[in-house]
Amino acid sequence: MSVQHRKDSIRGMRLERLGIQPPSDWNNVEQVRAVKKQEIGAECSAAIYAGVDVGGSHYSLTEHDQTELLAQAQAVKEGAAAVPYHADGELCRMYPAEEFTALAQAATAHVFYHRTYCNHVNAWIARADLAELDSIKYGAELPADLAKSMAAIIAAAGGGGKA
Repeated sequence: MSVQHRKDSIRGMRLERLGIQPPSDWNNVEQVRAVKKQEIGAECSAAIYAGVDVGGSHYSLTEHDQTELLAQAQAVKEGAAAVPYHADGELCRMYPAEEFTALAQAATAHVFYHRTYCNHVNAWIARADLAELDSIKYGAELPADLAKSMAAIIAAAGGGGKA
């Protein structure tokens, strides 16, 4: 077994654990790009779902959590003085509108950051050659032009740095 075949087999097993079908040809740049985008997408979702810490409590942000946060944020926007919600592992309680708004803003910033970063990584993947594709990992520093673009978007949206 060649070293490259072994490396590709290990990469393939790691992808399969993520539910991603490895490329049939690791030398086909389009196949590798498609798989890399799926891998980055899965890692982006995991980073989002991991959630945020606000006020000493942790809040997961699965799709269900995000839907509930949006619904409760809408209730606050429509004038609710308090809404029911809960941190991970804690009992549900009533959150005063101001406290819930801070939570919703932190959650929104977290999701926005990761989705924007993922979008920029996908742009990087689209232009990368095979050698570079192998080095692209979620959380990696973006190339200068993409980093500048992302920073401009975050700033324009009124956000700070990494959520």
